[in-house]
Amino acid sequence: MRSVVDQAGVPRVSVLLRTKDRPGFLAEALGSLGRQTYSDFETVVVNDGGPISPAVLEPAPGRALRIVVPPAPGGRTRALNAGLAAARGTYVAYLDDDDLYLPEHLDTLVRFLDGSDEYKAAYTSVRQMEQVLGNDGRYRDGRELTVYGRPFDAARLLYKNDIPLIGLAHRRALAEEIGGFDESFDQFEDWDFLIRLSAHTRFHHLPFVTAVYRLRSDASNITAAQPWHSGDAQTARRRLFEKHAARRSASTEMALVDSLESDTYTLRDAAAASRAEAESLRLEVEADRTALAAAAARETELLSSRARQTDESATREQALAVENVRLQAEAARLYATVDAMNRSLAWRLFTPWWKLKELLKR
Repeated sequence: MRSVVDQAGVPRVSVLLRTKDRPGFLAEALGSLGRQTYSDFETVVVNDGGPISPAVLEPAPGRALRIVVPPAPGGRTRALNAGLAAARGTYVAYLDDDDLYLPEHLDTLVRFLDGSDEYKAAYTSVRQMEQVLGNDGRYRDGRELTVYGRPFDAARLLYKNDIPLIGLAHRRALAEEIGGFDESFDQFEDWDFLIRLSAHTRFHHLPFVTAVYRLRSDASNITAAQPWHSGDAQTARRRLFEKHAARRSASTEMALVDSLESDTYTLRDAAAASRAEAESLRLEVEADRTALAAAAARETELLSSRARQTDESATREQALAVENVRLQAEAARLYATVDAMNRSLAWRLFTPWWKLKELLKR
C-alpha cells in the first residue's frame, strides 16, 4: 500500500506504546511493530517508569521512535495523554507493552480510514490469549480466551465495552476535540474515552483479527488484578455510569435489551449447533465402533478359517506322507519279487522255451 503523507517528514500514524519497567514485554511489542506491512508510522514509547535499554529500541520500527516520559505522578491514563501530546500522525493507534500487533494491523486500519470520508475511527477484531508463567520465569501463550469482534453499537457502549483499545485507530484531531483521556480514571479510562469519541464519529468494525491482547494467569494485568466484580472495578464503573448518565435514555436501554436478546439467541443457536454437531459426532463414533466390531469379527472369522485350512492341509500332508510310505514299501516288495523270480531256477530253465514259443507264433 502506498503511504499518504500530509506533509514532509510527518508520519501518517502515531502508535502510542505505554510501558512501565517491563523490558522483555516491550521488546516483544516493538518486534510486532517491526513486522508491520505498513511502514509510514512513528512509535511514541511512553515510559511510565523504569530504565529502557538502547538495545531494546534498536532497530526502531517504522519511520521514527521517540521516548516520552509523562509528568509526575504518572499513571496509565496520564501516559496516554502524554503520548497524544507528542503524536504527530494523522491517525493514532494504541499498543501496551504486553500486547502485540499482527503484521496487517496498521495496514488494515489505514487502508479503510484513508478510503472513507464518513468514518474517522475504526477498529479490528482482537484475540485475547492467556499467558501462563513458567518455572523459568517466562510467560508462554496458553489457550485462546475469546475474540473481541462485535460490530459497533453506540447504545451498547454506554453499558458495556467490547472494543479493546489496541484494536482502535482514529484521527488525532478527534482526541484533541474531546480533550484526550480523563485522568480521573485509572481504570476504564479507555471505555470513557470511547464513549466520548463515539459522540463525535461513528466507528467501523473491520472483522479481521489483527491484534493480540494477552491476559497473564498470575493476575499481573490490571484486568485480572481488578476484575469486573472487584470493589475497585465496581467503583470505577459506577463513576463512569454517573458521568455518562445523561447520554442514556429509553432508546439506549431498548437498544441494550435488543442487543442482549440478540446475544441470547446467538448463544442459543450456537448451543443448538454444538449439540447437533456433538450428536453427529456421536453417531459417527457409534458407526465407526460398529464398523470396527464387524471388521474385528471378520478378522476373527478369517483367522479361524485360516487355522482350519492349515489343520486340514496338515492332515492331508500327513495322509499323503503315510500313503507315500506305503507305496514305497509296495514298490520295494514288487522289486524284490521280480528280483527273486529272475534269480529262480525255473525262470532260467523256461526262459529259452518261452522265447522259442514266441518265435513259432510269428
